[in-house]
Amino acid sequence: MHKLLALLFVGCATPSGTDHPTKASQGDHSDNGSESEPDAPDPAQDTGLPTTTEFGDNARIFESLFPAELECGELADAVVVVQNTGTTTWTRAEGYKLGAFGDEDPLFDSGGVRVRLDEETTVAPGEFHTFVIDLVGPETEGVETTDWQMVHEGEAWFGEVTQADVAVQCSDVPTDDSEDTPPALPLPNMSHVVDALADERPDLLAGSCLADGGSWGFLDQLVDRLRETDERWGYNWKRGVVGDPSQDVVDYHYGPGEAEGSPDVYIIDVIVGHCGDAPAPGWLDQTEATAEAGTIGLWTGRGRF
Repeated sequence: MHKLLALLFVGCATPSGTDHPTKASQGDHSDNGSESEPDAPDPAQDTGLPTTTEFGDNARIFESLFPAELECGELADAVVVVQNTGTTTWTRAEGYKLGAFGDEDPLFDSGGVRVRLDEETTVAPGEFHTFVIDLVGPETEGVETTDWQMVHEGEAWFGEVTQADVAVQCSDVPTDDSEDTPPALPLPNMSHVVDALADERPDLLAGSCLADGGSWGFLDQLVDRLRETDERWGYNWKRGVVGDPSQDVVDYHYGPGEAEGSPDVYIIDVIVGHCGDAPAPGWLDQTEATAEAGTIGLWTGRGRF
């Protein structure tokens, strides 16, 4: 087994709307235009599919998180959050997938060049979906480019392209398998889900304090919506005390194994000013602050799942 590395945000997206979209250069957040970006490979060269669509398909890359480095043979996960900005609904049966751009990828570990939706998943216009990509470091060192775009199988590639450059290194130092741990999944930014629910149900947000006679309505609906894209979302046992759930926090299980009772969680405060006069939606990562305080969080389904 090889050393496993934490995932870092290195993905960038390029706008759609051209016949042949261009890739965004990794880490380039400037807009001074001093360097021109290379043209991306045309997927039609390998698949025969067009790069534009007349079927109402479109997509925006909301967030992409890839590892900055990989050891040769090392397994890791990448996360791509895509928004359906078209007029069609994505399902597995209709052939909607996240595809390796150009129908090849040097780091993809699952066979083929597609990441499919689950059978029961539907992504309606305006909704978001989180794709998890299995990666593996190749057996030779170098910098490898991995890039992905939505594809309507048999019809067209569409939407923005996300790209990352990953440095692959082959270490000659043997490692002790007993000390290996799987890589931690990165934290998806789902603040838009909190904001949307707060706009739709301000009554549930205002009545979220149980001490004042409120209910679990807001947090329950929020967790349910988050779990539509990724079932690693759940509730938090406050300070690790089983039976004492946080009323304004959600957890994301980033580690291996069973989620229930796991301390491998990101702890996110989603209600600012909870039990105050004016509670508001928020997205505050309290994971580091919790650790610095000498305490922990524990993932729980709170008996709901």
